[in-house]
Amino acid sequence: MTLLRSFAVLSLSACALLSAPIAFAQQALTPRQVAEKFDEELRRAHTTLSVKFKLSTCRYKIEQGQMRCAEKPREKAVENVVKSYGRDIRSISILSEPVTDRGIGMLGYQYWDKNKVNDNWLYLPALNKVKRVVSIKDSKDSGSYFGSEFYIEDLEDPRIDDYSYKILGEEKVKVLEVGKGYVESPAYVLEWTPTAQRRDTTNYGRMVFWVDKKRFILLKGEFYDHDGTLFKRRTIKNLQLVNENWMPRQVTMDNMTTRRVTVMDRLAIAIGLDVDDDYLTQRTLTDHAYRERYLAKFRSFWRE
Repeated sequence: MTLLRSFAVLSLSACALLSAPIAFAQQALTPRQVAEKFDEELRRAHTTLSVKFKLSTCRYKIEQGQMRCAEKPREKAVENVVKSYGRDIRSISILSEPVTDRGIGMLGYQYWDKNKVNDNWLYLPALNKVKRVVSIKDSKDSGSYFGSEFYIEDLEDPRIDDYSYKILGEEKVKVLEVGKGYVESPAYVLEWTPTAQRRDTTNYGRMVFWVDKKRFILLKGEFYDHDGTLFKRRTIKNLQLVNENWMPRQVTMDNMTTRRVTVMDRLAIAIGLDVDDDYLTQRTLTDHAYRERYLAKFRSFWRE
């Protein structure tokens, strides 16, 4: 009897140990934990990255429930390179089309330290001048990314400590995935509210992100002004797994106040490149030959 009782106790203990990880995995995540997992996935994809994308911007009208351009879209082709330095990130974007804009470039340094303001510089070949770009509230024109409806901060990885978080609920979101069609995924509806310090350097009073519960990637987003008005919507399309990272091949930013929309189509992507630190400097903006030597190497790795 003693032996049987001992075996029973050991069996129960083993079952408890086996079930413990399952019980732990089922524990609800806090809003901050959801944001941290989202940040982890976002930054993992941005370790080193080279992308060619097209920006198409137009004023729009709604006809029969469909958004349609009310004018010929303005299209720009951009070659972008990103590299992370721990939690800091550097990126450089160069316009290749149209011909009249070729060579216009933007250099950005993102800092994890919440006491530092991100640095951005714009190079205009016609003026042969590099100038610092201001990306703060009440400076929305200067904070635009190449004249599109994306602000510079829309393309930066948000700093976790710049916000407080609240889960507003859970919803299922349909997103088009490459090779699968529309897939419905459960998502956290996560509200991001800037801290008092961050409010002075952002165009947004709050943001709401639909974060995939399994992959912790963005499925869609809403951006509210400081007075609480919803004025921008971000949607994604053509999600694709590239080097074990989920990347949206198309991102749309709808500015509901100006009734202008920008569609960003990622035409080619390469992840995990060897990017020299020297490339991510102002010299790349101003030295055409120097820049082209690097870009030729990055283009050879692009995946369409």
